[in-house]
Amino acid sequence: MERQWNKIYSSIIQDAVDHIDKVPGVILGFHSTIDGLKRIDPRQIQSALKQYNVLDQLPIEINNPAELLTGMFHSLSRGKALQLMIRNESTFRWVMDHFGYDQLRMGGTSGNMANALSPLGFRRILVYANPLTKEQAGLFNQDTNLLVLEEQAGKFSLLHPQQAWQGEGIEALHWILEYPQGLDITTPQETFTTPRANRYIAAWNPVNNKLQITNTFKQGLLAKGSEFSHFIVSGFHILSETYPDGSSYLDCLRPVAAFLQQLRKQHPHLKLHYEFASIASSNIRKGILTEILPFVDSLGLNEVELVALLRDLGEGSLSTQIENHNDINDVLTGTFRLMQQLDLNRIQLHDLGYYLCLTKPNYVLPATTQRGLVLAATLAAARTKMGRITGSQDIFTGLEVPLSSDGLTRLVRLSETLGDELAQTGKGKYHGYDLLYLPTKVVAKPVLTVGLGDLISSTGFIVGT
Repeated sequence: MERQWNKIYSSIIQDAVDHIDKVPGVILGFHSTIDGLKRIDPRQIQSALKQYNVLDQLPIEINNPAELLTGMFHSLSRGKALQLMIRNESTFRWVMDHFGYDQLRMGGTSGNMANALSPLGFRRILVYANPLTKEQAGLFNQDTNLLVLEEQAGKFSLLHPQQAWQGEGIEALHWILEYPQGLDITTPQETFTTPRANRYIAAWNPVNNKLQITNTFKQGLLAKGSEFSHFIVSGFHILSETYPDGSSYLDCLRPVAAFLQQLRKQHPHLKLHYEFASIASSNIRKGILTEILPFVDSLGLNEVELVALLRDLGEGSLSTQIENHNDINDVLTGTFRLMQQLDLNRIQLHDLGYYLCLTKPNYVLPATTQRGLVLAATLAAARTKMGRITGSQDIFTGLEVPLSSDGLTRLVRLSETLGDELAQTGKGKYHGYDLLYLPTKVVAKPVLTVGLGDLISSTGFIVGT
């Protein structure tokens, strides 16, 4: 079975890479920021625990150091990715004083996708970055296909970020705590070992936390939308439920929804994908489901986000079943329930050892979807192994990475229900939808994992549609 799937990868990857420069253009919104990467040091944690105790309940956002530490231990003990927003500057300063960072790098879903996609050879990539300070602009790749919108005297032009920056300084920073599998962490109550490598993100972003899109980007995109084919929408995890001025998350979501509706009306050829992220607030997640998803074609998410959305949609029993047992048949059922309730054209779920995708049969051919998934998996393996990708030729390095044994085991289990053809080809049918399954390639000791989900979903969607 492993030989068969390595053959599938090898037979598809060249065609997938060749399709990259056939894409007219990609739009990435709605935020780019600066990440402060930090490798975990247990001694720093011990020092912090002398001042603050871990709380019993996971907060939905961070207002003090104890809540920050609680989120950290929730992620570490489960090996699950988690992102929470820091809501006051004093806590942000505490993080910088007690933990600091090892290096600064590009952050934000839009910024990560832009730097991941630009070396691959896409014709043009338009990225949203506000504020575009000198420091932020300097973190974008030098690739000439990477662009931002600028307005002068009512006319819109596309320029490289480093030609369009205004002002200096770091006005937002997302703190990224990366940790390996097998790390022993001792608290006053217990000692536990991290079950897998992952990251915990605590983000300070007061400039974008209302997701107010600049008028330059809105009007410029309406004017130049015909030059692009795909739009990946993300960044909503920086919202709060309420704000000091009395406004709420709905006051932030509705203007974005109105813009997407206007954009789709003016440029109906555009294919839109929404990339989910870790959002602790059920209200904000529900707001995205009702306000934003009606205007997109495709949804990307991981297994943690699937569990949360199912619970939001009233599928509590199925949600708990997946959370407790993570059986692939339940995951497929859950993805199907999302498709039914949200009436999307496409859902792509990524987990550590596999990708699963459901599409409406008339939206795209299964072979096209599989092409995108194979590219995403091979590229992700190469990036995880090498740390960065400098050109499309680097993608083929991912073929050397072994297939996930867990991904293959899950495929066998799924094929017991759906038939042997799924195990042999990765293609099948499920309640009238096209089903694609791909066991992925997993690097045992990853060099870098930050932004990997963004890279997987974006390439899988663009080249797979």
